[in-house]
Amino acid sequence: YAASIRQNLDVSIAMGNDTVVLTTGGRSEDFAKKIVDLPEHCFVQMGDFSGYTIQQCGKKNIKKAYVVGFIGKLAKMAAGVKQTHVKGSKVDMNFLAELARKVNADEKIIDSIKKANTARHVSEIILENNVNEFFELICTEVYRHMRKHSEEKVPIDVILFDFEGNILAREPKR
Repeated sequence: YAASIRQNLDVSIAMGNDTVVLTTGGRSEDFAKKIVDLPEHCFVQMGDFSGYTIQQCGKKNIKKAYVVGFIGKLAKMAAGVKQTHVKGSKVDMNFLAELARKVNADEKIIDSIKKANTARHVSEIILENNVNEFFELICTEVYRHMRKHSEEKVPIDVILFDFEGNILAREPKR
């Protein structure tokens, strides 16, 4: 998979593009194509290899990378996980509860997050309780970690989608 990521980045560069869209899979790629106007070859499915992919972007002098996905993968990335495969890392509900605490969510909400089974369930709890700053904080943390993984070489735009393709948050904010 790493070879295909490198190859995809090389194709983008060879075609004269220095901006890429790093997606966590097919659905996030489809949603990203609706809002980011770049040629098909600029969309790179990084899958579970977020840390590796952004490091490669830095090595290959990519000038900008959009990082797009859903709550599950982005929650792992926000916690600093570089390899997000479900077998390799679980979503850390305590980490997500701490993020909720940082945006002043009620203790009842924080307890519900700790007991949640999936990141999607956490997202539902957040939406039901209108704690929308939570999603912004997820994006801020993903941004911070991805910048670090790229050795501060690659400007990044993080976009968090809901499961219908609506933007929940992004960093930098617009």
